[in-house]
Amino acid sequence: MSNTYRNDKDLELLRYADNEMLSILVKYLTIDKDGTTRFTETLTGDKQFKAAQGNYQQVWQLIAGELQHFGGDTLVNLFRRSGVKYREILIDVCKKLSIKTDYKAGIVDIEQALLAKLFKDSWEKISETEREQLRKELKIDPSLTSSAALAAIITAIRVGGLMSYQIAMIVANSVAKALLGSGLTIAANAGLARVIGLFAGPIGIAVTVLLAIPAISGPAFRVTLPSVVQIAAMRQQMLNSEETIF
Repeated sequence: MSNTYRNDKDLELLRYADNEMLSILVKYLTIDKDGTTRFTETLTGDKQFKAAQGNYQQVWQLIAGELQHFGGDTLVNLFRRSGVKYREILIDVCKKLSIKTDYKAGIVDIEQALLAKLFKDSWEKISETEREQLRKELKIDPSLTSSAALAAIITAIRVGGLMSYQIAMIVANSVAKALLGSGLTIAANAGLARVIGLFAGPIGIAVTVLLAIPAISGPAFRVTLPSVVQIAAMRQQMLNSEETIF
């Protein structure tokens, strides 16, 4: 029997999410860093989950409940039979990464702050030639300095829109490649597909390092960090559904 789902407006998007995007989230919840099934997961043994045969939209509440449990204290969860809501999980991840943002803001704003942090960290690890390639694909003014271009991108991420979606998919793809060995299968033009590949290494390395820091990276954090990145990308995909062809 899977973990009990608590009604959570910030996880309702899973009901409508792309099945491939959901499959990545399921892997984060069920597969350990060594490729084996997580000892604490409950999804793969659930009759309803197995009956769905990979149609994850049918069992989105089971998936959401699993994430909520990873986000809560294990001993407390045993007594209340449910975990914590997504906002609490997201804020916990952001605070562990020392992200400065308004934690009373809307859920999209907090997710965008997380994406901006991961993108900024990777920007500092790539060459100027690689930065120019990204700026070209994102249509950033070529006359801007590197720091000004980064500031423009970060601002665009926080404002939302097509560029925010593009960055979300770049980050989510990079995390999936680093932790699962394969990225997202997404429709992209050749130019942006190269950029997605370009950032896979730097972002993947940054996330891998974060997950290895003992002070912040307990077993739950190794699940919640990639999971909230994936959910943030799903939300951007839905918010920009009319513009998601790169």
